[in-house]
Amino acid sequence: MPLLIYQSNSSNTGRLLVWKAYESIPELEAMVKFSSELDKQYRSLHLEKRKREWLVTRILLQLVAPDMQLKFAPSGKPYLEGNLHISISHCGELAGLLIAEHNVGLDIQGVDEKLEKISKKFCNEKELKVVASERQPLELLTVIWSAKEAIFKYFGEQVHFAKDIRVRPFHLVQGIIKAEYSGVHGKQTFVLEHVSLRGYHIVMTL
Repeated sequence: MPLLIYQSNSSNTGRLLVWKAYESIPELEAMVKFSSELDKQYRSLHLEKRKREWLVTRILLQLVAPDMQLKFAPSGKPYLEGNLHISISHCGELAGLLIAEHNVGLDIQGVDEKLEKISKKFCNEKELKVVASERQPLELLTVIWSAKEAIFKYFGEQVHFAKDIRVRPFHLVQGIIKAEYSGVHGKQTFVLEHVSLRGYHIVMTL
C-alpha cells in the first residue's frame, strides 16, 4: 500500500489522495494491475520520471476508482468515463489525485525561487503589489501560482494566467482562497481549498 500522507473526503471537494512516493520503479510496477492496454501504454515510456508519474497515478486510481479507465482529451486534460471527474498533480516526492462528481482542478507546488523570475508572466499588477508587501513573498507567489494552475487544470486549455485570473488577497494561513476568472470560457468565481503540507502547497477547486 502507498503511504498516504493526506486525505480529504469532503462532499464539496470529492476525494483527494496525496502520496509520498519513495518506492523504486520495480516496487511501483508490482503495485499496478496491468491490463494489455496499460502494459502497452507503460512500455511506450522511456524517461524514469514519466514512468514514476504514470505508475503512481495508476496506483492511486486503483484505490479510489479501480474500475475506471483514465483517458485524456486532445488538450491533455485527464478524464474518466461516466460521471466522475479527475485532476492529477505531481511535484517532487509528492503525487496527488482528486476525484469528484463535478469538474475539478488540483495542483501541488513546492516553493521554488524560479517563480520569482517568472512572476510577471502569471501575476497581474495588483497581485505583484500584494506579494511585494508580504513577509514571505515566495510562499505567497507559490500559492498564487498553484491556485492559477488548479484553475487551468479545471478548464484544461486556453487560460492566460496573468490576464484571465485574479486571485483575491489572502493570508498564507487561510484554508480557503478565492479567485475570479474571466476569459474564453466565460466568467466564474472560484473557491479553492489551500493546504500547506511538508514544504509543499496544495490547492484545489471546490
